[in-house]
Amino acid sequence: MPNIRAYMPADREACLAIFRSNLPKYFAPEELLLFTNWLDKPGLEDYFVLEVGQQVIGCGGYYTLPELQLANLAWGMIHQEYHGKGYGRQLTEFRLERMREKHPTFERRLSTSQHTFLFYQKMGYRTVEIVKDGFGPGLDKYVMLYT
Repeated sequence: MPNIRAYMPADREACLAIFRSNLPKYFAPEELLLFTNWLDKPGLEDYFVLEVGQQVIGCGGYYTLPELQLANLAWGMIHQEYHGKGYGRQLTEFRLERMREKHPTFERRLSTSQHTFLFYQKMGYRTVEIVKDGFGPGLDKYVMLYT
């Protein structure tokens, strides 16, 4: 049974390995520095890891922009070896529930690629904008809104 808990700095290397396992299909190589900086932010809140046994196989969170009444899913991923087993859905449902509990009036958005927008569509999101090569060459950016 998977366990979802708050991210701790000790999870950093596992999360970076998860990111690397999803290169280059799901993330552009130049995003690694952005993700590393995200993990290293002092006081990082609302970021979580999914464990199976004692192994971290997924991570993801969200951030808020209170002045815009916006909550945005961020940096959600499952290690490539565990794709298609329902872990991504569990982690996404967990994050959506946390957003609903803590920020019930906020609009919920995310940005993803052409490789995962159908997954998020099944989770209740709809595409509101597509930016060709928005994440890098060959990785289109899909901006999605939770309905």
